[in-house]
Amino acid sequence: MIRIIIADDHAVVRTGLQLIFDTTPDLEISSECRNGNEFLQKIRETEHDVAILDVSMPGRDAIDVLKTARIMKPELPVIIFTMNPEDAWSIRFFKSGASAFINKETQPEILISAIRSVHRGKKYFTMSQMERMSTIISGNTKAPDENHEALTDREFQVMCLIAYGESSSVISKKLSVSKNTVSNHRNNILKKMNLKNNVDLTRYAIKNGVIS
Repeated sequence: MIRIIIADDHAVVRTGLQLIFDTTPDLEISSECRNGNEFLQKIRETEHDVAILDVSMPGRDAIDVLKTARIMKPELPVIIFTMNPEDAWSIRFFKSGASAFINKETQPEILISAIRSVHRGKKYFTMSQMERMSTIISGNTKAPDENHEALTDREFQVMCLIAYGESSSVISKKLSVSKNTVSNHRNNILKKMNLKNNVDLTRYAIKNGVIS
């Protein structure tokens, strides 16, 4: 039996996954949590075989949660399960230690296959992810449309929060950094991406599928 911990702040998602796994003999939900801090506490206290982690939860940023989980439980494979656009997000999460990146609109069979695959110690890639990685390796990326790839993880986090309309005060609280640090990150982001202001940044994020 594969014991699964689910971290998602939407009860309807957790209930939906429970219904799916109830019909799958080798899968069971052993823990549920609603935010990153609860998730980290539960994997510290209880053993699980696979983790399913949502990106957009209250509190700590998902990339930070993933990196912390990889340090705490390096043997625990983490599947990112999200509505965020695959092209803009998947590679960044794979680089941060994710074993799979699955969109919530995918068929249940894909998620089940991913769970079984990562439980065997393998990474799971969808066809579109494999095609994208092949393109990057071959050097055929569309650089003008992928300026966000040059951002650090923290800068990427700040960019997304700005694009969603969050203020510097809110961003500083979410990421546990000072307003000055947020301002410095914003300036670095605009410079790296050759943008003028937050409006340009938001337009870029929407156009390139960083936010939806």
